[in-house]
Amino acid sequence: MFNSNINNYKRFDRSNLNFLQKWWLDVDKINFFFVIFMVAFGAIMIISSSPSVAERIDVDKFTFIRKQLIFAAVAIIILVAISFLNLKEIKLLAIIGMFVSLLLMVYLLIFGFEAKGSKRWISIFGFTLQPSEFAKTFFVVTNAYILYSFSQKRFLFNYVASIALLIAVVALLILQPDFGMTMIFALLWSLQLFLFGLPMLLVFIIGFLALCGGALAYIKFPHVQDRINRFLDLDGKNYQADMSIDAYINGSFFGVGPGAGVVKTHIPDAHTDFIFAVIAEEFGVLSCIAILLIILFIFGRVVKKASKENNMFRHLALCGLIMQFILQVTINIGVTLRLLPTKGMTLPFISYGGSSILSMAICFGLILALTKKKYHDNIDYGNTRMI
Repeated sequence: MFNSNINNYKRFDRSNLNFLQKWWLDVDKINFFFVIFMVAFGAIMIISSSPSVAERIDVDKFTFIRKQLIFAAVAIIILVAISFLNLKEIKLLAIIGMFVSLLLMVYLLIFGFEAKGSKRWISIFGFTLQPSEFAKTFFVVTNAYILYSFSQKRFLFNYVASIALLIAVVALLILQPDFGMTMIFALLWSLQLFLFGLPMLLVFIIGFLALCGGALAYIKFPHVQDRINRFLDLDGKNYQADMSIDAYINGSFFGVGPGAGVVKTHIPDAHTDFIFAVIAEEFGVLSCIAILLIILFIFGRVVKKASKENNMFRHLALCGLIMQFILQVTINIGVTLRLLPTKGMTLPFISYGGSSILSMAICFGLILALTKKKYHDNIDYGNTRMI
């Protein structure tokens, strides 16, 4: 009887588990499977939407499909690998990633290729990457680390360091120029400072500066002015948004069927910025609602975990990362519904794009790492110490 109890204890003793078993017990499996589902569903939508786009630009109709499947496989590997990290490794990854992203943003200003009036992409081994997409993820974690680490050491030093980081990123974005991404960085930064305890006076000052910046961008940047005018229908050229609305109407509740949609043959960015309109037409509005409910469920789970965190770094990092995700979703879907000006923002894990899916894999890998149940800090999956 005594030996039997010992054997049962050993069976459930975590010190006897390997690093994969420990990871599986601690990771948020619900969010993990929902992310995998979105990646798989995204691959299906690329198979449906991209051949017509490829035909329009006279390339092999399977080009986008092959690339997206490669991106998806690499993204899942990155997602899982990063979710193993402990707190110290997360901070180190964020700092190194932020530094490399800044270097790449400088590099693209010199050697990057221009498209649609700006330099945002660099070519690596035949693939195009947008450094600012990766910088976005590393920025929120690095900023959380700055605010948390320096808050007790020197008065206002954390704010100064945080502002300096923002200015460095914004300066490089404006030189591209990429005003939309600049606004996203500013919003994420403002959210983290607000959660950290920014005085209300500074909140109003930041809001006023943001309004002034928006007005200045409208005056100084022709492409910003063009997008705003098209959104307000001042020149009658909002063709893609009009076609997107038609797709929602044509799809009705249940859709016309996979592959049977026609909007993808008319919208140049059907496989990227307007893929939600393709989903609405082929799978119906009810399917769109189901996807939104999944996204909101993921958002709610992460926010709930963040609200229970006693560690300020984890709290700020989780809030920044999940807001990055939900902000991107809001902008993408808002554009397809003609509620927002065209931005060129992909739908996470579903739209075509290497930079988008890889950066989101890093983002959710960090979220999974920060929300593990037992092994938050100082974990070494190779030893048996528990905290």
